[in-house]
Amino acid sequence: MEEIEPITQEIEDQKEKWISRISLWVSIVLTTLVVFWYYNNNPPDSPAVVKMRVFFKENNRDVMKFIDLPRNEMIAFAYKKKHPFYVNFVKANEVKKAELRALIHISTDYTPNQYWFNLFFAWVIFFTLFWFIGLMAEACIILMRRNSEARIKQYKLEKEKSEKEKKPLNPPV
Repeated sequence: MEEIEPITQEIEDQKEKWISRISLWVSIVLTTLVVFWYYNNNPPDSPAVVKMRVFFKENNRDVMKFIDLPRNEMIAFAYKKKHPFYVNFVKANEVKKAELRALIHISTDYTPNQYWFNLFFAWVIFFTLFWFIGLMAEACIILMRRNSEARIKQYKLEKEKSEKEKKPLNPPV
């Protein structure tokens, strides 16, 4: 029986290795799927929007001052600067102005490659999350398996012990 123990232990170790590998690859696949889903639902900015956001970043003070001006001063400022943004902002409706204001406020520290960095770090964060969950599930499975093995061994020992105790009560005739 002692010879059987190492073989079963090797089989268990091999099962744990396979579970670990499966956990890793499932984490990689799930993470990639989540990032592709995010990419499809939130595509990168168009070149025109990137150019506009870079303009907002480079001319932050002028643009912020411009959007806070009263209407008459805003018109004078727009025709003085003669940049298409200022003229279009003055001519835009209130909904478009609100969208542009929001874009201005999120563009103060904008870099053109920011989207790709965010996408990469989203991949890293989701991979870490899924892998951690996989490792916790793997650990729970291993603990439950070892716990059940310990209970089975304990049951067998108790059974053998009770059989040994019963044998002396019934002496052979």
